[in-house]
Amino acid sequence: MKHSNNRRIPTVDVPWRRRTTPRWNTEQGITLVDIVVALVVASMTIIVVAQAFVIIQTIRRTVSAAADAHAAAALTLRTLAIAAANAGAGLTQAADAFDDCPVAADVATTVRPLTVLIADGGRADRPDSLIVRQSLAPSTVPARLLFAAAAGSSWIVEAIDGFSVGDRIIATSRDGRCAMTDLTSIAPAGPGAITLAHAPVDTDLPLTSLLLSLGPHARASTSRYDIVSETLRSTDIGNGDAPNPLASNIVNAKFQYGIDSDGDGALDTWVPAAGEWSAANVAAAPWTTLTRIKALRIGVIARTDKRDRTQTRDIRWVLFDCELADKSACPGRLEGTFVAATDGGYRYRVIETVVPLRNVLWNRAS
Repeated sequence: MKHSNNRRIPTVDVPWRRRTTPRWNTEQGITLVDIVVALVVASMTIIVVAQAFVIIQTIRRTVSAAADAHAAAALTLRTLAIAAANAGAGLTQAADAFDDCPVAADVATTVRPLTVLIADGGRADRPDSLIVRQSLAPSTVPARLLFAAAAGSSWIVEAIDGFSVGDRIIATSRDGRCAMTDLTSIAPAGPGAITLAHAPVDTDLPLTSLLLSLGPHARASTSRYDIVSETLRSTDIGNGDAPNPLASNIVNAKFQYGIDSDGDGALDTWVPAAGEWSAANVAAAPWTTLTRIKALRIGVIARTDKRDRTQTRDIRWVLFDCELADKSACPGRLEGTFVAATDGGYRYRVIETVVPLRNVLWNRAS
């Protein structure tokens, strides 16, 4: 039998003869394009993170600066409110006795029953100043003169205490003769009486005169609060001391009197220190007029220490606003604008309060 030449002879599959795909054909490397894309993504991430950091730092500085401005405004308001609340302490009990004393050109030396005085700044955007008078003596009961005293002589008064060496004393008679001096020594003068030696005065005092202590002469019984170069200052004008800085970055402080206009004992309206209530008129006013001042309204505006570049718009401020739709009818309302500079503007905080003159209300002389 013949075999066909086309018959296939089976082959045996030998493992070592298998053909395999080269291993390097299945692996992948990093190309230049991959590196460039990675660099671009990393750069964008860094830019975004840096911008976020800058924004966060800007917000942090803005919030911190605004908090500092608010703290300065609150400190200023508290200082002025405490001073106003103490106005007239120890003076109002004897106010009627000193009502006939002559008007003095200098408030620091006046012996009239003046407790608080506002000096108007002239415009809404200019700070006012405030003068407060009080007695700092432990006992503020007036003492009666037991004997008439010629000018330059010591005073013998009906008292056993209430006076100390170094006290500042104001004396008055019913006929309008008044004096202010400092005590130099104290000596007993018999039962229930003491002799007060003092710096010489050129005023004779009759038997009916009264003496009132303002406390140690070195302490500020008459103080002025004002704003100069955006700094709140207190000055002991009674002793001519240098101003004492209290708070910085205070751009405005305004004061207004709360007036009983109809004599019913209740506060009716708010007025600035102008016209009838100007500083000169109040300093010369009789006690019956001074008792119409029932309260003080205080407004303070403070600013941040540095400019904020993001603050590019002008800031409009308002003090002593009210709920009326017609704002022009709000008594004593003040407003103005702070202009932002080309390199940014400051941020401001506005704060205000009302302080009743409690010593005038509670201790009013009959």
